[in-house]
Amino acid sequence: MAAAYLRIHQAISEQIRSGKLQPGDKLPSERDLAARFGVSNMTARHAVAQLQQEGSVIRRVGSGTFVAPATSGGQRLQDPHELCGSKLVVRLAAAQMLAEGAVLPPPLAGQTCGMLSRVWTAGAARVIEEQIWLPARNERELRKVGGTPLLTWLAAHDLFAKETIEAVVLQGSAMLRITQTLYEGSQRAVAHRVALCLADRVRIQRIIQR
Repeated sequence: MAAAYLRIHQAISEQIRSGKLQPGDKLPSERDLAARFGVSNMTARHAVAQLQQEGSVIRRVGSGTFVAPATSGGQRLQDPHELCGSKLVVRLAAAQMLAEGAVLPPPLAGQTCGMLSRVWTAGAARVIEEQIWLPARNERELRKVGGTPLLTWLAAHDLFAKETIEAVVLQGSAMLRITQTLYEGSQRAVAHRVALCLADRVRIQRIIQR
């Protein structure tokens, strides 16, 4: 029979692999894990420490233990325009504060937010159309983002994202729809983005490991 701490370690590892636990999700407390698996608090602590050593989870003093950001085998987080082979020019199309009660992406619910619309072009071709929801106090603060790449603007070293990439056809053109919710290390959502990219201009490479 596996050592008691290994039962906890294996159970949590499997939930992470299967997607039941996602990056940024909070783990039960060590006391709760001990009660659930019928072991001592020290044994539960040993299991969590092992997961932390492997890089599967992150401990945050005063907040708890969270599933670590997915690294896709070492791939760094990128802005959509970085996925294009050619240099693009960005134009701010619109910036507006959202009225109280407006529908927001769920991770930003309850915050005062604005929305930016931007277009990235190569010559006359519209390569990326991007909508970004950001917490902001007023339109002036929102417009300061302008054409600055979002990751540069956020300027945080511990950002991670929950990302979905879908292949779609819009008006006869093959597109990639990249949806990202960006979080900082405190697990607070700091931005939500939907980018539509011309599929023939984008190259996405992932190193997949198990």
